[in-house]
Amino acid sequence: MPSTIIPKALEPGATVAFVSPSARLNSSHPDVVSRATAVLEGRGYKVREFFTPDTGIQNSIDNRLSELRAAFSDPTISAVMCTIGGSTFTELLPALIADTELHDTIRANPKIVVGFSDITGLHWFLHALTGLRTFYGPGAIPELGEPGSVDDKTSPLAFCIENLFRAIANPAPIGEVPRSLTYEPKLHPLFANPSTTDLAERAPTPGWVWVRPGKAEGRLFGGCLTVMARLAGVRAIAPDWRGRIVFLETAIAEDGKSGNLLYRVQAAIADLIAHGVFEEAAGLVIGRPFGYDSAEMREQYMGVVRELLCEGRLAEKKFPILFSVDIGHTTPMVTLPFDALAVLDSEKDQFTISEPGVI
Repeated sequence: MPSTIIPKALEPGATVAFVSPSARLNSSHPDVVSRATAVLEGRGYKVREFFTPDTGIQNSIDNRLSELRAAFSDPTISAVMCTIGGSTFTELLPALIADTELHDTIRANPKIVVGFSDITGLHWFLHALTGLRTFYGPGAIPELGEPGSVDDKTSPLAFCIENLFRAIANPAPIGEVPRSLTYEPKLHPLFANPSTTDLAERAPTPGWVWVRPGKAEGRLFGGCLTVMARLAGVRAIAPDWRGRIVFLETAIAEDGKSGNLLYRVQAAIADLIAHGVFEEAAGLVIGRPFGYDSAEMREQYMGVVRELLCEGRLAEKKFPILFSVDIGHTTPMVTLPFDALAVLDSEKDQFTISEPGVI
């Protein structure tokens, strides 16, 4: 495993690259990408979009590999932000794993990398083969490109932006992970109508729940639950889970309205258990699951977690489990730095990141 490389804090005037290593919505959602660009430019950054329209599966693979290599190889770019997640990133893994020249380039010129969902695969690849610290955080579509004003401090957009730059532009310890006051229970209308300027419905954010109490310290690692289950068997990029505070969150169902079906959540957690992820884990943080918007549904979700991780052969492990944090497929979201030291403390009701995300 390469030694850890911590990227430099994003400086004023730096250039941010938008890349799309999985889903390719740049052409269908140009207004959203433009709004995300304007948000970053409004903070004094430059934005370059790396995107070539695809003509087929193999052409798309070639395009995405070329775009990633171009962004990582360009010394004028300080950060790589993924536009959105998707379902096809693993198509790139064989070529990325084999590209030792790219690994050397990334190590020689490390950049901030941000994304979530299917981008879990990019994070795991970069950690395993380059040692680069990356960030599980928002994309251009929809988070940074949502209609609204960053000056409205109650908005999901402002929450995402504040916590993103707290992680990638400030070389001070990140500190306590905050909690949003409101969240968006439904998929944003921009997915159905990319040109809309309508705001999404908001609801009061349900509070954190300590599924199992306790105190723990460990380095953060995780991602989107179903993607983690798929990647865990890719030996070249699977992490060492010993002593980790694992974080996971669940994706949106195919209908775009409901959450990941409970039997799939159960199966994916069981997959991680079978891969040994929780044998020596220090703690677990679970993101607020999309689509589980009633107290009854959230209790059903936590019931699966309790029965798999707090009963049976893992019951003796006793690591703390925190549920309903602003992570991943929920708006707004915090930004978590991979491999940073964190503390869970149920007695104080705190989730704290003890280190800076950047230097």
